[in-house]
Amino acid sequence: MNIKNKLLPLTVVLLVSQFGFAQNKDSERVKSEHGMINISEEKSSNNQRTKHPDAQWFPDAGFGLFIHWGLSSVKDLDASWPMIPGRPLVDKKLDEGELQRVVREKDYNLNGAPPKITPNEYWAMAKEFNPQQYDPDKWIKAAKEAGFTYAVLTSRHHEGFAMWPSNYGNFSTKNYMGGKDLIKPFVEACRKYGLKVGLYYSPPDWYFDREYMSFLYGRVYGTNPGLPKVDGDLNPRTTYPNEEQKRKHQEAYGAMVKGQIEELLTNYGKIDLLWFDGKAPIPNGNNVITQEEIRRLQPGILMNPRMHGKGDFITFERNPPKADPGRDIWAEFCNPWTNSWANSNTVPFRSNAFVLGELVAARAWGVNYLLGVGPTKEGYLPQPAYDNMEVVRDWMKLNGKSIKGTKRLPLNESASVPATALGNTRYLFAIPEFKNNGKFDKDMLPLKDLTVELTASQNPKSVKLLATGQKLDYKKKDKTIQIMLPVSLRSKLVDVVAVEL
Repeated sequence: MNIKNKLLPLTVVLLVSQFGFAQNKDSERVKSEHGMINISEEKSSNNQRTKHPDAQWFPDAGFGLFIHWGLSSVKDLDASWPMIPGRPLVDKKLDEGELQRVVREKDYNLNGAPPKITPNEYWAMAKEFNPQQYDPDKWIKAAKEAGFTYAVLTSRHHEGFAMWPSNYGNFSTKNYMGGKDLIKPFVEACRKYGLKVGLYYSPPDWYFDREYMSFLYGRVYGTNPGLPKVDGDLNPRTTYPNEEQKRKHQEAYGAMVKGQIEELLTNYGKIDLLWFDGKAPIPNGNNVITQEEIRRLQPGILMNPRMHGKGDFITFERNPPKADPGRDIWAEFCNPWTNSWANSNTVPFRSNAFVLGELVAARAWGVNYLLGVGPTKEGYLPQPAYDNMEVVRDWMKLNGKSIKGTKRLPLNESASVPATALGNTRYLFAIPEFKNNGKFDKDMLPLKDLTVELTASQNPKSVKLLATGQKLDYKKKDKTIQIMLPVSLRSKLVDVVAVEL
């Protein structure tokens, strides 16, 4: 085996094997959603990232908090997508009779049950969204203690509701909350606790586009082209705008997106990261505001490529990279702490062993891990979010040095498990295993004795369990160090073996 490449397949197995068939389903879901919001993200290693000194924190950031919040919290829904029915129709070809019945009964889920919510019902939640217990200071303080180094808040999701009093469009806190600004306290909290400030912004705006789009899941028309375009009540559209109306709408759309982005970049001081999610569904929608225009407003900002097609870093969503993204790029892997981006209130949290396993495996490739939570309609994070942050905090106190400021293993070294390097020390991660693609504590397999290997040209000076300092037995054969980690010393989280060379 080529020693240089030995880490690659082993790390892939550890990252991907936890998903199995579930990963395939998630991959199709992500691909479909990205198609509907016009993402064409560059995944190559040739991205032209910024050289500005204020942006060079990103590759060592390691751990970010992704906060999805908006109207969906009123009814504990996931963000935006519950208003888009029709996923089951993607996999079923309807005959003419079935097609007519589905349209007549709005049975877009093929089970006789109505969609969770229509678009108009979804947007009506704006009248009820008035978070009186909004306290981002508490969020970010807990995040800081848990080891997060940056945070990203949804300033506007596909639902179209702007979380600040925008002068563009008519669907923001200016119109529904008396001008209350939900962005400013978040930015101030991040600065107070030293986290880098990130803002998520969705150029696709389904509210602004409500008279011009169909609210069925995009790919259903590939399987069933006879399905009609449907409106905000999920009824077949009976009228369509003419060309002049579409032209004026597209001009207004572009002006709204550009104006809102400029507001975010000029009203709140320094913004470290702008997290786009798609491009406006209009001609040249990726350039309603160019990267050059953005950098004139915020010279040190970072951008992902989901709007412009290229960016400072690439993003992986829900599924870890299937192959080593390379040493010459910046990358980020985002995944929710529950199975929902926005709903942390009624959806159970994934095992912290699973979450920490994704974190350390990502860091072994030099990839940042952006972990998602969702506040409630009142504006607070549910208690399980804080409980889980405390678990991560305690793990970080004992093991954080294995991912903070560490680098990938040198090219002439490899390991049988994900591993990082700092100076002469190598950190090897023992990640618990889960059955049946599980991600929860109930799915964790019993711990067992484990042997991990490090291949390096140097001899070990010390080999120990990082959390306790317990010395570990090892054998050296040629350049391979075999380290025994007995089950009696293992925890139910990720254990870290520290090898000083």
